[in-house]
Amino acid sequence: MTIQPALFSKVLRDRSLEEAAELTAEIGYDGFEPMCREPHLDADRTTDEVTALGERLDDLGLEVPCLATYTGNYAGKSESECEAELEELETFFEFARILDCDVVRHDPGEPAIRTATDDDIERASAWYARAADRAAEYGLTLAIEIHARRLCETVASTERVLEAIDRENVGVIHDAGNMFLVGEDFGADSVRRLGDDLVHVHVKDERRVDDPDAAGAFQLETDDGLETFQPRRLGEGAVDHAPLFDALAESGYDGAVTAECHVPQNEPGDDVAVAAHELERLRQLITDAN
Repeated sequence: MTIQPALFSKVLRDRSLEEAAELTAEIGYDGFEPMCREPHLDADRTTDEVTALGERLDDLGLEVPCLATYTGNYAGKSESECEAELEELETFFEFARILDCDVVRHDPGEPAIRTATDDDIERASAWYARAADRAAEYGLTLAIEIHARRLCETVASTERVLEAIDRENVGVIHDAGNMFLVGEDFGADSVRRLGDDLVHVHVKDERRVDDPDAAGAFQLETDDGLETFQPRRLGEGAVDHAPLFDALAESGYDGAVTAECHVPQNEPGDDVAVAAHELERLRQLITDAN
């Protein structure tokens, strides 16, 4: 198993894109996953800017495992809005080619699967298939992140959407933190079920809390009702990632695992401390799995 620890630039969201990349390398990560919106790699960047970024990442020895776009979300949008999403997505295809990146995150969208209709799934999947066809022209893979409040918030619902899309260049981003929120198994069974469709991995920690005013707390409607969660640093919440990493090792996963911790950051330098902690914990999980 070869896993390369990567950092989601959102962890360094108050830094410029260039400073975030430099800090990522300085901390010791192997990969840098750009947040594809302001102030980082938004669609208004010029190709010259992206080329300069690619050259700097090469100098820093950083790979780009995935472009984390916020495109898609087709259900409930008009035809013209969906077309606009495709146009913006194609901009990121150009960026991916410049940055030598093979995977682009793209989201079928809301609503949560338990409230979704067959029409929601059919519409989102049809537009997603069009996006995949465009991605194929660039030799790219589109990746659906398993995410709460989405059509793809469980392995089963993700499998259903993948079947409806029916394109070979569409895969899945495993996210144990997101799966924990909705009570979904995020360990060995999820890795086995996803199989070759698993193309990328995100990690973050969360825990249930009683106080909605706790730092960073957010509320989510689940099958158990309205629950409150709080983001934590890896190893300090309720998401045990060890079985996931064991399963990745067993499956022969060869790729990046991106840390995307979203704990509150109130003091200057907190973002660097968080990123360094996540890398230390990631390395330990990789070592233990090996």
